[in-house]
Amino acid sequence: MTLAEGHPLTLGTERAPSAASGTGTGGGTGTGTGTGTEGDANRGGYVGAWAVAGVLLVGLALSVWGRWILSGEQFSPAPILGPDRMPTWNLVVLRIEEALSFVEMAALFTFAVVLPLKRSGRLGLDAKIALGCLCGSVTDGVLNFHQYLFAWNAHSVNLGSWAEFIPTSTAKQTRYAEALIWGIPMYTYFCIGVAVYGCRLILRMRAKNPRLSNARAFGTVFALACVFDIVVENLVVRLGHGYAFAKTPSALTIDAGSQFQFPLYETFCVAMLGVLFTGLRLSAIDAPDGLSYVERGFHRLRPALQGPARWFAVIGWAITTLFVVYHLPFQFFGQAGNSAADLPSYMLPGR
Repeated sequence: MTLAEGHPLTLGTERAPSAASGTGTGGGTGTGTGTGTEGDANRGGYVGAWAVAGVLLVGLALSVWGRWILSGEQFSPAPILGPDRMPTWNLVVLRIEEALSFVEMAALFTFAVVLPLKRSGRLGLDAKIALGCLCGSVTDGVLNFHQYLFAWNAHSVNLGSWAEFIPTSTAKQTRYAEALIWGIPMYTYFCIGVAVYGCRLILRMRAKNPRLSNARAFGTVFALACVFDIVVENLVVRLGHGYAFAKTPSALTIDAGSQFQFPLYETFCVAMLGVLFTGLRLSAIDAPDGLSYVERGFHRLRPALQGPARWFAVIGWAITTLFVVYHLPFQFFGQAGNSAADLPSYMLPGR
């Protein structure tokens, strides 16, 4: 299978379905619900439920970030504690990592937003996923909202942390450096970045072997995503001292007890995110109408709600997936951990 000319993901927008299907216009706003037999028969999909989740989660994210921004002292760079001093060459690597992450995120948004707008004046699934990843970065505050499990380097470009503003948070040490320049971009290249290349890989594999199973296709994406995660994260952890895993189960950890201890469940969870985002994107490529499985059923809504519902559905799915697949397991293993990292003072939280 190859990506056909004019496919929704090559244009960054969905293909306009036939009038009989009742799925609306290609721009995602829809012009009707359809009255034909085909339209009435298509009653699958949960776009409404995902859209409601998206509205609630976006509202939560805006509330958390808004309270953080208006908090005064909490919205300021975290203190760099002594007596340890970060080696100059590690600091230089950290700045390089920040620059590369920002450039990568800018390139992905150019691919997902700028180019589709130039080609067709419309945005498609990639733009929705990209926005979902950005909104989903609010879940980074979950990393430390009960215990200090994820240690940040105070030398990173930062304005503190929003952890204490997340509902149910019991965080007492919140003056740490939530990395803005390299941390947030990670939510794009480990999710939509992997998805873009994962889809290309699967399409090439299908072209060579039309009988390729989904298990083998997604298994290959998972394996490569694991390699990608191990390489990228260990470069950030070991060379730039960007962050550290403060508390982990020693039985599941490489270099347990050192500053650079690395839990194996980190790679598994991050790779699973890549697979799931690949699956979402591939579902639109495989569908004759260019709809992802999250957007299915939007034609049953009133025309004015169809476009917003599709946007909020994808965003809601992205935020939920990030929380369930990554943050919940991270909390489960971290809080039960028995291996404390030997951290320099500039990676410890202030008060």
